[in-house]
Amino acid sequence: MSDADSPFRAPRPGRPDTGDSRTWADDAKAWADTRDAHRLIAEALARLVAADPTIPPHPYLSRHLAHHAARGEVLDDAHVPLAVLPWESSANVRTLLRQSDAVSAVRRQEWLEAWARIEPFIGGAGPDSRLTSLHLAHHAATRPRTPLDTSAARVSGSRVTPLWSDWTARDNVLAVSETRLESLTRTTTTDGRSLLVSGDDHGTIRMWEPHGVPAMAPLHTYGGAVQHLLPLPGDLLLSAGTDGSVRVWHLTRGQLLAEPVHRPGTWVSALTLFAAKDAPEVVLVAHSDGRLGALDPVTFRPVDTPLPSLDPAPALLSGVGLGGAEGMALAVAQGRRVRVWDPRRPDGYTYEHQHEGAVRALVDLAAPGRYALCDDSGYIGFRDASTGRETPVAPAPPAGPVVALTALTVAGRAAVASGGSDHTLRVWDARTGAAIGGPLEGHTAPPVALTTLPGTSQATSRELPAPAGQELLVPAGQELLVSAGADHTLRRWKPGGGGGGAGRAVRRPVTTAALSGPGSTAGAPLIAVADESGTALWDTGTGRPVALPAGHAPVTAFASARVRGEPLLVTAHRDAGIQLWSLERGAHAAPARLAGLLGHSLPVRSMAAFPYEGRTLLVTGGEDGTVRLWDLDRVCALACREDHLLSVRDVAVLDTARGPRIASAGTDGTVRLWDPVTLRPAGAPLHCEQRVVNAVAAVPVDEPDGAELVASGGEDGTIRLWDPGTGRPVGRRLDIGDGPVAALAFFRTATGRPCLAATGPGGTIHLWDTDTGSHLLRIVTGSPLGALDALDARQPGGPHPEHPVLLAAGVAGVCVFGIRMEGR
Repeated sequence: MSDADSPFRAPRPGRPDTGDSRTWADDAKAWADTRDAHRLIAEALARLVAADPTIPPHPYLSRHLAHHAARGEVLDDAHVPLAVLPWESSANVRTLLRQSDAVSAVRRQEWLEAWARIEPFIGGAGPDSRLTSLHLAHHAATRPRTPLDTSAARVSGSRVTPLWSDWTARDNVLAVSETRLESLTRTTTTDGRSLLVSGDDHGTIRMWEPHGVPAMAPLHTYGGAVQHLLPLPGDLLLSAGTDGSVRVWHLTRGQLLAEPVHRPGTWVSALTLFAAKDAPEVVLVAHSDGRLGALDPVTFRPVDTPLPSLDPAPALLSGVGLGGAEGMALAVAQGRRVRVWDPRRPDGYTYEHQHEGAVRALVDLAAPGRYALCDDSGYIGFRDASTGRETPVAPAPPAGPVVALTALTVAGRAAVASGGSDHTLRVWDARTGAAIGGPLEGHTAPPVALTTLPGTSQATSRELPAPAGQELLVPAGQELLVSAGADHTLRRWKPGGGGGGAGRAVRRPVTTAALSGPGSTAGAPLIAVADESGTALWDTGTGRPVALPAGHAPVTAFASARVRGEPLLVTAHRDAGIQLWSLERGAHAAPARLAGLLGHSLPVRSMAAFPYEGRTLLVTGGEDGTVRLWDLDRVCALACREDHLLSVRDVAVLDTARGPRIASAGTDGTVRLWDPVTLRPAGAPLHCEQRVVNAVAAVPVDEPDGAELVASGGEDGTIRLWDPGTGRPVGRRLDIGDGPVAALAFFRTATGRPCLAATGPGGTIHLWDTDTGSHLLRIVTGSPLGALDALDARQPGGPHPEHPVLLAAGVAGVCVFGIRMEGR
């Protein structure tokens, strides 16, 4: 389309622009440089954005407005208005925010920063889902722990009314991959560019700019997972993995140059450079059967050179620089045994030692003759290649495998970063073994590969939600840490100083949360929130918290109940105890402890209270595999069942044609139904074929008998509906598409439409119509969620009594919002 045909062509000189008396000729006088031109273009385009965000903008606007604003140094909410963001399709906003120069403090970027938080996770969500997610992210970032502000509660097109938030999601995601990442490295091209290179489980190699934008077309091996990447001078890259082959690539040309090694039936366990004293450098390739070979790094032909003998098992290798002209020694790990081979010595191996767990990574350090290693027992340590002298890290990391290491420099000190099975990264001083800074948290699965990026004296990332213009400066020579996680994300961190772009710390991750009904005369919900630091009740109408009295173990589950008219909060604790608290004194008075219940031998995972024949009963499911029934009126145990083979993950109460039934979901993959008095089985177990069943919910159906279905949420990422009378599935499987289902909640919309909400570690809340099975909405939070709760209707007198209220909680905190599926 020519400029003459474009609806966005510049106004002719002397012709006033839409809504502005200023002329293009007047603007042209201000074109001092290219930056001014981009600024003027951004201003002109911004005036063409419709005020209603539900109206699609012209593709040119959504594709180029943010880019022009960044180039013109006016990347702010005035020039990239809210209405265009849900349709935004230019280079991603978080990248533009990082690349743009610092802006003055008076400029506002709240909506842009909110969009940057969720942008990596939005994927193919529709406009309704995008706008709703943006609205919720903006409220969470700008109004933490603030009561409902009706003036800011509505956004045209959004399906939510944010009520209360305590949410601090990380903002250090560089990129999100559709596949699981297996390897990561950094290379410097011949023209001086630093690039990140990743390999995935589908055999694809991708190049990324340091700010996360794809640098060029992906390379396809058409083989197994790419588990090893080795950059070489001249824009060359070696890749290897589970198909037993080594391939040579020219990165900038995107060409496969050679396949010097091909051994079907094996996999490559190590790929590294090695240079013995007075010998040329070679590429070492170790296979799963213990075969070790050497390649010339220029011709990639086999090299006949002395090599150590290996056991017939997979080996990990790392060259260890000995300093000066002494060449290298070779650290070799096979299972739990580690040996160091020194080609200068006639006896070869200098020493060996055994570990408690299988060694997972080896890495050379800048100090001559020293290397670091980690293993499945959680051990991380530093050793001398000549003497075997050990320096373990202190304090020791949490128990569990340490799966990745990389060497880096922090404030001029040699350091090592580790990635563990607890999803966190830690940084250690390579000389003393002391921790540098605290744990780096944000991944939702283990970080499987680590590398570094060179720091600069420029602002390289933005700390959100800090005010616009406050940049996270990285001193010259300070390296940034980059991690590839099994959660399909690439993330960037500032070692020793928190995540590169980490949000402000407000609380530890929420372990459990629940809605407790109205907490004030205004009818605003009272929510119970627990984390490692304690438990508090928040009145969302006033923003005032009340802490539960100290002296109890951390809370693992909540339930609300009403006994003889008195409102109660029921808390389950990590010590397996259950406590009853009276809320009768109001939302702003400390709850009074009434009694305790003992019986579980391991912590309770889920509870539900319900009225039955004039009494209030409580059902609990625990990690000990038991389902227990309690009478809250008499504060006593009624029954216990041990039919689940493993942990009970969730419980719910449903109405059936035969009366109330208790449903419990277990790690054994079953949902079991129980009589609400005797706790005897009410029918055969439902074998859900979802691996572990993490969540269960009652789903009413619009039929005369008022019967309810059972919804099960599985580890396989699906939701299934079951008829409890026949034990058969109803309708098709519902797939959340972003990991295991962690929580379910049922509610009805203002018009009575039945909806089921589901979420998981991907951090997206999915809403379905249970009558039709149609997917209604995706609410993207950008942080893992583990709890959902719903109130079907607000109490009379509340600000939005016609809409249900949903609570979502997880790693980043908790948020509460009303749902408006009908109307705008």
